[in-house]
Amino acid sequence: MSHGPASTPRPLLPELPLYYSLVGAYFFAFGMQFVLFPSLVAFVLHEGPTRVGLAQSALSAPMFCFLLFGGLFAERARPASAMATLHLFFAAVSITLSLVVSANALTYEVLILYAVLVGSCAAFLMPTRDAALNGVVAREIERGRNTSLATAAAATTAVQIGAQICGILFARQAGASPGPFLMAQAIALLIAAALSLTIRAPKPSGHERSVSGALRDLGDGLAYAFKNPIMAPMLISAAYVGVFVIGSFQVLFPLIIREAYGGSPVEQAGRLGALFASFWSASFVSAVLLSRLKPLERPGRALIASHLIGAAGLVSLAFITPFWLFTGVVLVWGLAAGVTISMSRTITQGAAHPQYLGRVLAVYSMGFMGGAPIGSALTGFAASQIGPHAAALIPGIGLAIAALVLAVTTPLWRFAPDAAVTPERLG
Repeated sequence: MSHGPASTPRPLLPELPLYYSLVGAYFFAFGMQFVLFPSLVAFVLHEGPTRVGLAQSALSAPMFCFLLFGGLFAERARPASAMATLHLFFAAVSITLSLVVSANALTYEVLILYAVLVGSCAAFLMPTRDAALNGVVAREIERGRNTSLATAAAATTAVQIGAQICGILFARQAGASPGPFLMAQAIALLIAAALSLTIRAPKPSGHERSVSGALRDLGDGLAYAFKNPIMAPMLISAAYVGVFVIGSFQVLFPLIIREAYGGSPVEQAGRLGALFASFWSASFVSAVLLSRLKPLERPGRALIASHLIGAAGLVSLAFITPFWLFTGVVLVWGLAAGVTISMSRTITQGAAHPQYLGRVLAVYSMGFMGGAPIGSALTGFAASQIGPHAAALIPGIGLAIAALVLAVTTPLWRFAPDAAVTPERLG
């Protein structure tokens, strides 16, 4: 009788809910960072648009540099111990920043260092956590708990977004005293570290441990990702979403709030938190609905349509003046974003061969992270030259053109999932 982790009966809780809890704890901390980091840059240090954009770039640029190595790491490390260690490192950095802020010693350079360390950590944590989902679903199926990968991916998205909303709403209360809230962020990460140890996956095997073997695997993963007829357009979509959405999203919201609505740092942080909470609440609603419905027959079409809605939302930022209208547009945009996230996760994790999963997820995430610093820097520069409202036109129009080109020139619009997104694909 086999005594491997997948076949040994244990009186433990189902593994999938524990995975969801791990995702929730991390993204609660991530949601807090969504508010705390730009608030520290724009509302506490009062930096200009260009430096706000560069600070946001510092969060995502390290991820772009290290994500491929993070993918190799995900295919070689035991998920439980690896994720626990990475969460502990992230928590230590958050505790350090909390102490610096509480001592009134915060500088722009300290924030940049924090961003680089956090971004580097996330480059290894993200593919390790995402790749672990396939194994969790496979082990749950072996134990008689049948959940498809598409359903688990949509549920993970819902948990992610719901936890981000809670973190955003909690961080709204920080105001001019963010130090204790950074400590709360660290506590959430410590909880995530403990939950990581409940993932019962064995250490991966079958990969060379030498440097030359790792580099060869790196090249094989890149070749597979860019030659696959579905993965290649998904990588393109990730890249343009990173440039046109993530970068501008992070920069335009705080700048528009500061320039158009004014108020004290507490009021501005409250408005920023309200916008982020509105966006992610709407995303949560659409992600939950997708997790409860039968998997879409044409997820690529839903993905491209959601990009076009996002483009319309960006363009509208050039004309919005009342804050309630700004919030309404963000709500609609958030509904579309929930579709984007769910479809991206479903298509990417379902279409990728298990042998290349960690590397494919890393390359896909690189599209976001590589585009985000470019988008943040360009949006910040454009906002400094023509104002944040007019600057929104550039990524909005760019996103619309990119989505239409993707629909016309790639198979993604016609893509219909087959056995690649069913539980049998996990074997």
